[in-house]
Amino acid sequence: MIRLQKLVKTFDGHPVLNGIDMEIKEGEIIVIIGPSGTGKSTLLRCLNFLEQPDSGLISIDGDTVDAARAGQKAVLKLRRNTSFVFQNYALFANKTAAQNIAEGLITVWGKSKADALAEAHQILADIGLADKADSYPAALSGGQQQRVGIGRAMASHSKVMLFDEPTSALDPEWVEEVLQLMKKLAQRKQTMLVVTHEMSFARDVADRVVFMEGGRIVEQGPPEQLFSNPADPRTREFLRKVIRD
Repeated sequence: MIRLQKLVKTFDGHPVLNGIDMEIKEGEIIVIIGPSGTGKSTLLRCLNFLEQPDSGLISIDGDTVDAARAGQKAVLKLRRNTSFVFQNYALFANKTAAQNIAEGLITVWGKSKADALAEAHQILADIGLADKADSYPAALSGGQQQRVGIGRAMASHSKVMLFDEPTSALDPEWVEEVLQLMKKLAQRKQTMLVVTHEMSFARDVADRVVFMEGGRIVEQGPPEQLFSNPADPRTREFLRKVIRD
């Protein structure tokens, strides 16, 4: 369903993605791990052109974009196949929880305000926040704000959901409620790419764990294999450090 071929991204002449190749099946949950600054978040942002890749091919559900000559129409079509969950929530401070979820349905999908808000209320009920529909972000906990962010991504009914360290900005007491919602989506076979430092989530939920370092995919495999018997010494060293810490 998703194919990346020779994806390259540089910042100020410094390579951040060094020719990434990856294939993802529909309904597959991929967790990307690795040291900070190794290109994990950049990979997600290049997938839907929040960052412009320098070169390479991105295919999602049959739509293919050549990064080196991508036009606006092709990029917009690709973006409609993806939704993004940011680590800092990225909610509109002047809109309620329901309005935050409804906004994309109105502006991107052309739904009426009434229909969009009705769907937003359904999603809020689904994620356990029906009573927060009229609350503004400042009145919500960090975990609740991130669940609204996930609800907004759910509203797009996209082919793939991209999660960029969705728990990294949360206080520890709010992490589990966000991970539980993500596990719920995984049980529904929602295709997901997740950048995270939550190793227990990777063990429990991922179909495949991808270890990146230096802008490259070093190793990948089922979590039971990668965590118990990693083949590459770089993977072993990283896991030794993060599991010990």
